[in-house]
Amino acid sequence: MSRNQGVKLQSKSQMKGLTSFITDLRNSKDQEEEYKKMNLEINNIQAKFDTNLNGTQKKKYVSKLIYIYLLGNSELVNFGLKESFELLRSSVYSEKQLGYLAVSILANNREHKPLKDHMNYILELVHEDLVRDLQSQDEEFNCLAVQFISTVFNVNNSKTIQILESDPNSEKWLELIDMVYASVTSPIQKPIMRRKASIALKVLFELYPDVIITNSNWILRLLKLIDDNDLGTVISSIPVLQLILRLKPQFVKSIVPSIAQKLYNIVVDNMCPQEYYYYNFPAPWLIIKLLQFIEQLFLLDDNGTPVLTIHILDEQTIGHLRQAVATSIHNATQPIKGLPNRNSQSAILFQAVSLAVFLEAAPEAIQGAMNALLMLLNSPETNTRYLALDALIKLTARSDSTYLSSKDKFDEILHIMIRLIHDKDISVRRKALDLLYTVCDYINYGTIISTLLDYFPKADLSLKSELAIKIALLAERFATDSTWYVSTMLKLLSIGGSASSSGMGYIGNEIWERVVQIVVNNGDLQKKTCKLIINLLKKPYSRNPEDNKSPAPPPFSENLVKAAAVILGEFGEQVNDIEEMSVEIQFQLLLDAYFNVSLLTRAMLLSTFLKFVVKFPDEEFVPEIVDLFEIETQSIDLEIQTRAYEYLKLVTTDSDFTLAKNIIKPLPVFNQQESPLLNRLGSVSRIVSLNRSRSLVLAKNIHSKSNGKHEDSEDTNPFDGEATNKKSSTTTLSSNWYVGYHRMLHYDMGIFYEDQLIKITYRVIKNGPSIDLIFTIINKASKTIGTDITGFNVLNLESLTKQEDPNYTLRIKTVPEANIYDKTTMEIEIKVRNIVENHESPVLSMTYMCGGSFNHLNLKFPVLLIKTLAPTSLTGIDEFTKRWTQIGELLGVDKGQYKSQVHLSHRLNASNISRLLTRLGFAIVAISPDTPDTQIYVTGAGILHTQKSNYGVLVSISGEDAIGKELLVTVRCTGGGVSEMICNTLCEIFKGKL
Repeated sequence: MSRNQGVKLQSKSQMKGLTSFITDLRNSKDQEEEYKKMNLEINNIQAKFDTNLNGTQKKKYVSKLIYIYLLGNSELVNFGLKESFELLRSSVYSEKQLGYLAVSILANNREHKPLKDHMNYILELVHEDLVRDLQSQDEEFNCLAVQFISTVFNVNNSKTIQILESDPNSEKWLELIDMVYASVTSPIQKPIMRRKASIALKVLFELYPDVIITNSNWILRLLKLIDDNDLGTVISSIPVLQLILRLKPQFVKSIVPSIAQKLYNIVVDNMCPQEYYYYNFPAPWLIIKLLQFIEQLFLLDDNGTPVLTIHILDEQTIGHLRQAVATSIHNATQPIKGLPNRNSQSAILFQAVSLAVFLEAAPEAIQGAMNALLMLLNSPETNTRYLALDALIKLTARSDSTYLSSKDKFDEILHIMIRLIHDKDISVRRKALDLLYTVCDYINYGTIISTLLDYFPKADLSLKSELAIKIALLAERFATDSTWYVSTMLKLLSIGGSASSSGMGYIGNEIWERVVQIVVNNGDLQKKTCKLIINLLKKPYSRNPEDNKSPAPPPFSENLVKAAAVILGEFGEQVNDIEEMSVEIQFQLLLDAYFNVSLLTRAMLLSTFLKFVVKFPDEEFVPEIVDLFEIETQSIDLEIQTRAYEYLKLVTTDSDFTLAKNIIKPLPVFNQQESPLLNRLGSVSRIVSLNRSRSLVLAKNIHSKSNGKHEDSEDTNPFDGEATNKKSSTTTLSSNWYVGYHRMLHYDMGIFYEDQLIKITYRVIKNGPSIDLIFTIINKASKTIGTDITGFNVLNLESLTKQEDPNYTLRIKTVPEANIYDKTTMEIEIKVRNIVENHESPVLSMTYMCGGSFNHLNLKFPVLLIKTLAPTSLTGIDEFTKRWTQIGELLGVDKGQYKSQVHLSHRLNASNISRLLTRLGFAIVAISPDTPDTQIYVTGAGILHTQKSNYGVLVSISGEDAIGKELLVTVRCTGGGVSEMICNTLCEIFKGKL
């Protein structure tokens, strides 16, 4: 009989009193009787605790206290901790187990203490006991201790209660962390203990994150857990690794090959112990966690730089990941028997497709994933339908595949999506709407927008606001016909529902305001819009008589009246020559709506009526407007009353309304180009990487109010002229420019600049004083949101050297393409003529359009004398010393030599420095060995090339301390003043900052 089985048999017989007590409480006829029984038992327990009790009796009475406490009677249980600790310190496993449980419950009453104080209070109570049990040779005692830590000290990622080194109990916390860390990383510890300790260590790191932040060696050891042979240990270690990923992401990339290999072994080769199979599938929980972990790496950036991209992975790792994802997707398309099997395989599929797009999977693989997900949309399980929709949204938004939006496939799945927007579960309905939004493109936008408009009256109230935003954004994004755009938006406003007391219905103010912005900014829309509004006010949207489910709309749509108040007040005279749309009819329509709308809209209509008076003073309705102003001066609403009084004074002060005409001015052109609706898109905005977009309608901005001209070119931007006239003194460099600048100092190829839309790589080709820079501009937006870059233009290549007899010249040899679908190249030729100072590097200024947004980059790249360096061979240190002395004698120390101390943030050795100098173009002459007792000493030689002259350069780098963080850089050159330039450049490279 095992130890645990013996404990269970004892508990069954010895805890009979507890069972009877619970049964008796449950048989109470009411709460009052239950309360009396509990009080009676508590008095009995207090009396028993004053006598000598054995372990079994203590267990019984402490268990009763726990039960009373858990029933919600914490005020009755203000004792029992002493007996609980006696049990916790017992050498009998069952007593210690109950003791830990009792302490975790009875001592966990915060009594309104701050959480951090409460954590320290618990620590002080149990610290010695935890240390003793962690040091015990009994593995079960070890497990109880780490389990207590995992439960009681779990603060759920709260950043407000972090323990600091200055805190009074920091040493006690550190002692616990050290011991738990030792249990996790010990090679002789049993798997069960390592699993539990991994979870406890994560909890402690959350409380005291500085430990992991400052201990890089710990991180490296913990990362090795992913290679553990025990899959349970690997699963338990993932929360710790996720914490490291959050705190120190740069370390975690190193384990991607190991994760890829483990995924390949489990998914492709089925290498999995039998005990980790779930029905017919090997370790589905581990597969999902590992796939999710890799996706997090791709999504995370460290100071603006992506932590992981596919381009930095080796081919084998990429191959393993792709095969694991492809196999997971393939398995999901096969017939699967049994609900547990389907659920586990579907869960793997959802995570696999989320990762697939980051691996640049082939279009066929993406299509296979989409087909597998489409099959799951017919699942009877609500969760499965929801998750399948969510995965489809991610896959469609992040991949450059147009599979779902292609005509044949879209026609095939449209009825599925329409069925799902009427699903019984509202979360599925919301996700189906998100999917429709995501797959919308220039081929199917008409069908989708029409479908959404038809669905709007039947949609849940909680969905209508977000649905209206989606319709408005899609209409604006894909509008190629101005009449279609305006009619679509006005129809949306007309079905917007009744207004609340604040004047808002299902549609927020942003939509009608956006319509007004675009109409005001586009002269060709103004007359069309007035006609459409008048017709809608005459014949408002009416419900289909066969549709008995949706509520009948109000006679006047509040949002439509608001838009009409502004647009007719500004441009109504443009249709005054049409009899059925005269200004008199416009006034009557708005007057009919006046007493059926909210006070806010009434205030807007009063302003419109004032404009009518000013523009049409001889019309018959003018006295009626004046009467309305007079009536509303008695309004109980202060805003209405104030406006009416002021407007009445304006129209009665003089007979020709001179004062009113001076006050009423036309609406100015709106400068806002990005739609404010993007901020209210809803849940899909967290998945879809939205780009700032504008339609052809919006592109027709009025650039000059004075001449009334319109620009019709989509690539024209009102800021182009301003940018072209920029001066060097006012050039503002783009954010994150220095990362690429410093990388180009170090290396002859790499990433020069990267953001969410564009990526620029470089390659340096040296030929004496001539340097060719080949830039490759890559369209990242084409893969993330399927958008091309248009109008790419090198606005300026600005040399910061002197204009007369410049130290270098620039020339663009290869001009990049204006439209970038995938990538294009640009080549810049540089000729170094003289000594280039460090502040003279040029600025490359570029502009481009992407999805309607205007983007401007100002990027500085290094044109320094050190970039022309070539190695020169010296026979040894003796010749180096001879040349060193000759330069000193020829130019003197003041002109020929320059030295500087460098304080490094990281340690270097002689080999590191030698490799860096070789990469820069120096030939290494002498290098000290990398031994602990040897001071760093490295020397190098090279030749600097310019069109006017060549210069010999010698460098000596010596260590100033014992650990390689203090260096003395000394440079001697055959040209006066050259040594200072080279020394400063070297120091900047070593320090990695300006």
